[in-house]
Formats: sequence, C-alpha cells, structure tokens
Amino acid sequence: MGFATPDSPGPMPPAPRAGGDLFPTDRFAALVRRFPAYARLAWRLGRDERLTRGRRAAVLGAAAYLASPIDLVPGIVPLAGQLDDAAVALLGLRFALRGLPPEVRGEHLAAVGIAEADLDRDLVTVRLAVGWLARRGGDLARGGGRLALRGGRAVGRTAWRVARGTARRMR
Repeated sequence: MGFATPDSPGPMPPAPRAGGDLFPTDRFAALVRRFPAYARLAWRLGRDERLTRGRRAAVLGAAAYLASPIDLVPGIVPLAGQLDDAAVALLGLRFALRGLPPEVRGEHLAAVGIAEADLDRDLVTVRLAVGWLARRGGDLARGGGRLALRGGRAVGRTAWRVARGTARRMR
C-alpha cells in the first residue's frame, strides 16, 4: 500500500522528526481561506429540503458548536481550540454532502466555489495539524518539565544554603 501525495485526501506518510517536523502552514492557510466558502455551503445545505432531517441537523449542529462558548477544546487554547472547531464543521459538511445525489452535491459545491477534494484535503490538514500539535506539545511539555526540574533544584540548593548558613550562625 503506497502513500498518497501531500495534496490528496488519502493517508499521508509520517512527518519527518529530526529538525523537519514542520507545521502544515500552507495547507492550513488554504483551509482558512476557504472558511467563507464553507460558511456559504453550510447556509445552503441548512436550507436544502432535499437533505434528510438528520443530515441537516448535522450541519445545524456543527454551526451551533461553532457559535457556542462551550467547546471540547476552548477557543482560548491557541491552535487546538480552532482545530476542533474546523474538524466539527468540516465533518458536518461532509456528512451532509454525502447524503445528496452527486449532481446536487456538485451543484452546491460549484455555487460556493469549492471542490469535494478541497473538503477532504482540509480534513487531512486538520488531522496533520493535530498530529503536529500532539508531537510538539509533547516536546514542549518535556522541555517545560526539564525547566521546572532545574528550577526546583535551584530553589532546593538555595534553601539548603540558607538553612546551612542559619545553622552556622546559631552555633
């Protein structure tokens, strides 16, 4: 089984680790540029009576999730808060679109200026960004742990010196 190209929605090769673990900046920027088109698509799908109630509810539920201050990952958390919103929105749209016949699906996508492959590629981008964040988050946590350990040792040495000096003065 071979890997797909970076532009296809299929499985991606593992990201390089040694000095080359870069955030998918270009892909993420393209996703952000398509957000207005996705909002127009959600509006169109939410009003399309050819969708079943369940699929329309998925679009409306995703929109409510985006508008709600209660999130799985709060928006105040940089990047992670936005990635969960993007994933919910894109999955809701994809679920709704897959409930339509191909010609109707194509009509909606053409009206907002995106292709179905864009939606799939953007879901892969979210997955790649989450993977990057998980790897880098682990690196940052380890670095923060080492920093805390060094700080704890420094505080311990200082406390020992103070205690030793106080004990000498008391003699």
